[in-house]
Amino acid sequence: MHESLPSIISDRTLDALKGYGFPDADRALLQSFTDPTLNLLGGGKRVRGLLSIAGAMCTTGIEPSDSAFEVAAAVEIFQGAALVHDDIMDDSPTRRGQPAVHVAFASNFENSDLVGDSAMFGRDAGICSGDFLLALASSHMLKHASMPANQRFQTMCAEVAFGQFLDIRAENIDLIALLDGDNPREALLAARQDAFSVLRHKSARYSVRDPLLIGADAAGADETLLDTLNRIGSPLGEAFQLRDDALGVAGNPARTGKPTGGDLREGKRTVLILTTLARLAGTPEATEIARALGQDLTDTQVRDITAAIVDCGAWDEHEELIAERERAAQLAWEELPAGPGKDLLDQLMQRLTNRKH
Repeated sequence: MHESLPSIISDRTLDALKGYGFPDADRALLQSFTDPTLNLLGGGKRVRGLLSIAGAMCTTGIEPSDSAFEVAAAVEIFQGAALVHDDIMDDSPTRRGQPAVHVAFASNFENSDLVGDSAMFGRDAGICSGDFLLALASSHMLKHASMPANQRFQTMCAEVAFGQFLDIRAENIDLIALLDGDNPREALLAARQDAFSVLRHKSARYSVRDPLLIGADAAGADETLLDTLNRIGSPLGEAFQLRDDALGVAGNPARTGKPTGGDLREGKRTVLILTTLARLAGTPEATEIARALGQDLTDTQVRDITAAIVDCGAWDEHEELIAERERAAQLAWEELPAGPGKDLLDQLMQRLTNRKH
């Protein structure tokens, strides 16, 4: 991978944010509004932006154009919007190893001469910040990308919102009622299919498939190439999110930037958790885990639940779900014509499949 690609995407992303303003706005207030998001967008691995670049390079067969980098920046800005809103809804204190945007706003409030509830201010300011980034990303796409790419981008934005709704709804499924029902294993496996739906709509597609296709669309890809990239990006995105769910249970906070067991404390009904409960259905342990989800768990409780996930075989089953999708993506990748785009995509696939954070 060209070492300069991530830094160019970063520069374009931050330049877009710094360059957006309002002629009559108070500069100090505008800076206080954008600083937390500048810190957020200053971090990250730029995977989505790089996938957009890879899609463009697979289309053109040459090095990325200036407009390809601007499209990649728009994708990264949208990623920032999604993270800001997601952290508010999940009440996550950190992101990328630093305070989440709404937490940063709350902290700034506490150090100001304003009065009121700092947590509420942080949440409300964070919602405004996420909305701002979403509008900025859309504006940037309109300026630099084709109509097909813009249409795909807007569809992605809408689908992530729908996926977030599905996630909120899933968090309120009564797991105890499912465990106490006539056929708890079957009910939990059905709930697992719903979890796959959450995974696809909320994050899997926008994490891999959509950036890849947006970059290709913006560069003028034909339907044959778009189909191949879809068959790479769809299973790879699911594998990416399944791995993220595993890290949400047992990831190293120093590497993930998120607390260990975060998904357990947030009560997420992920594929991994529902696989575990289905395997343990009919046992007291399943009920204990279901009751623990969404609680303020100690590190010991998180370790105990993780051990149960491994011991019942759910972890290995989950790993095979990831491997199946990675194999499907690899087979589709082999259909791509040789060139710099295929090479870049290969490197990104290796990064995504071997990720530990």
